[in-house]
Amino acid sequence: MQHDPFGNLVDWGEALDRFEELVDSGRLAECQPGLIRVLRFKGNWRLREEVLKHAGEIQTPTIALISEVLSILADDNVYYDARVMAGDALIDLLKNVHAEKTDEMVWGVKKVVEKLMHTIHPPFFDDALSRVHEKILAPYALEN
Repeated sequence: MQHDPFGNLVDWGEALDRFEELVDSGRLAECQPGLIRVLRFKGNWRLREEVLKHAGEIQTPTIALISEVLSILADDNVYYDARVMAGDALIDLLKNVHAEKTDEMVWGVKKVVEKLMHTIHPPFFDDALSRVHEKILAPYALEN
């Protein structure tokens, strides 16, 4: 499997078809560099949203993928719906991180989420931040 099988992201139809094939076959984890490229590409919102919707299905997420999803959550230049999707994806991705990487990732997410929680946002985005905090950060703080 190619690490980036998506080709030209401007041709979103073909890239979306390829993405759906990977979802159906359970092979998303094999192409995380390509998923990161999709998430960084601002010219194809539909494909970006599909990646965010399915990112949590990856059982072995890389730190790079989690970091890219976190950067979408934190980016004030990204529309709120995508940022909410990024928060939901983070919840699932962090549950799938191997134990040896958990501390590093959780503390990075904690720093970003707490900063975001201290700024003014629409209520639905505040709710998304609260979900990340409640499902990932708060339980982790109790365990450590």
